[in-house]
Amino acid sequence: MIKAVIIEDEFNALNTLDKLIKYTQKDIEVIAKIDNITEATTFLKSQTPDLVFMDIELIGGNAFQILEALDSIAFKIIFTTAYDEFAIKAIKFDTIDYLLKPIDSEELSECIDRFRVAFKKEQVYKSAIDKVSEINEKENQKTLLIKTADAQYFLQIKDIIRCQSDGSYTIFHTVDKKIMSARNLKYYENILSEHTFVRVHQSHLVNIKYIKTISANNTVSLTNNEKIPVATRKKSYLKQLLDTL
Repeated sequence: MIKAVIIEDEFNALNTLDKLIKYTQKDIEVIAKIDNITEATTFLKSQTPDLVFMDIELIGGNAFQILEALDSIAFKIIFTTAYDEFAIKAIKFDTIDYLLKPIDSEELSECIDRFRVAFKKEQVYKSAIDKVSEINEKENQKTLLIKTADAQYFLQIKDIIRCQSDGSYTIFHTVDKKIMSARNLKYYENILSEHTFVRVHQSHLVNIKYIKTISANNTVSLTNNEKIPVATRKKSYLKQLLDTL
């Protein structure tokens, strides 16, 4: 359901609009009816409706005093006014529509249809953003178990800067420590290549998120100020990867 609020100080106008919405717009629920600036400001500071029908001229002031008192406006607005279309065009922009009094049911439906189009697009966009955030959060929570001669470590993959081959061992360089594993670099390459790691050299597996620059002398500078050699045949591929970030 779309949650709506009516801010209107004329009793008859408020009731008429409330009934029109109730009987013609089945997917809209009016969660509050407010007739003054003070209560409207307090309500909108603590609640987040989807849509607000707002009379411009109110007892004790106008609608803009309410809007100016809010830190942010996360809802759509439909002004209800007795002014003609030409007088209100100066304040009309993407998030605002208007209805002229007396409100006609057909004009109300057309106005709400325009709102629904924008509302659905916004919901799809929010859904996509939430999905990306969820994926990023899961990625940030992924860990890698490292066994050493005397302990076990669960490393956050996002905190691993690079892995360096040391014979049949691998040294992990993270944001806060170094750990030596008894497994070889090839083993970890098979695991970490599914993330943001690239084997830039026979001895180095690097998290590309920590690369600052690629130098002409076949080295990369990392965010921790280390310089790592890059195989000539890997240089072009690495540049292409960095361009996609």
